[in-house]
Amino acid sequence: MKHTTKIVLSGGPGGGKSEAIKLLENKLTELGFSVFCANEAATELLSEGFDREGKPAYEFQKEIAKRQLKHEAELEALAENRENAVIIFDRGLMDSRVYLNDAEFERLKTELGLCEVDLRDRYDAVFHMDSTSSGENTFYSLSEARTESRDSARRINERSLRAWCGNPHYRFIPVMPEFEAKFKILLREVKAFLGIPKPLEIERKYLIRYPDLELLKNLVCSKSHIRQTYLDGENGRFRLRERGENDRNIYILTKKEKISELVRVETEKRISREEYETLLAQNTQIGTIEKDRYCLMHGGVYYEIDVFPFWTKQAYMEVELLSESDPVIIPDFITLIREVTYDPAYKNSSLCRNIPAED
Repeated sequence: MKHTTKIVLSGGPGGGKSEAIKLLENKLTELGFSVFCANEAATELLSEGFDREGKPAYEFQKEIAKRQLKHEAELEALAENRENAVIIFDRGLMDSRVYLNDAEFERLKTELGLCEVDLRDRYDAVFHMDSTSSGENTFYSLSEARTESRDSARRINERSLRAWCGNPHYRFIPVMPEFEAKFKILLREVKAFLGIPKPLEIERKYLIRYPDLELLKNLVCSKSHIRQTYLDGENGRFRLRERGENDRNIYILTKKEKISELVRVETEKRISREEYETLLAQNTQIGTIEKDRYCLMHGGVYYEIDVFPFWTKQAYMEVELLSESDPVIIPDFITLIREVTYDPAYKNSSLCRNIPAED
């Protein structure tokens, strides 16, 4: 069965999601993708006459989640076995987190029979379309469909940014003076994610002092546990990743072809748990490494901070780039030891066999 790529456009009111989806559909279709677009479930329910007045916010969010799941099942069935199939969603299941308190969100997960990993990482990529309400000097207007005040829209935007943090491919699309410029940034990010013209992985890697984990909890940050196994098979070496929380995980098969120490051709594929276990059993295991990953969205950049059980004074940070020339800004609360992009001893595939002493 061919893999269907699922993309979410999220963000607060006034981010331009609806317009961007239409433009993305046209651009990706021109590039040879089979594109399917899902309407925003909340807007659809309200247009059908759903009466939310006087009802708890929970009831509305539950109906939205049920409608979202229905959309996903229908579109996945349509996209099944289509070449280069992409589904674009106007918001996704994790957006319910924006409008519910902690107890309500836990109740929703229980009633849906899903955990946070199921809600957030069922999508291959999420692009946060920053709301025009986020800046003091940006134009934010009300309309028939957009009734939130600037302050309310800003709060929704901030909560949305937090809700999706932790998705394996999360990108921030900033407000620009003209929407055309903002869409160009989005299109560049989407094309890079889809591997156009090539599926390149361009990363800078840093050795850092052990981070303040309590500080990270108060930022736009999410923690996941990762178990990576490197294997040797008939067609060469590859990596299997188990990523998630408790017993709920996603499984990813990754193959890389080295272009330089900074750049690689990378192909990733979501697989089932059964496929994961079969590949583990049928191929030669080279080594396994486990770590806690803290995904941090800060200043519009998505940082991945890996904390390993064998180090107590240092950790590892990666930043994925679109171009080798892109600058990297180190957050002021991170203490840099040195860049290790070009040091093979600090590759995860090396760490699973030989652990360097702490700097």
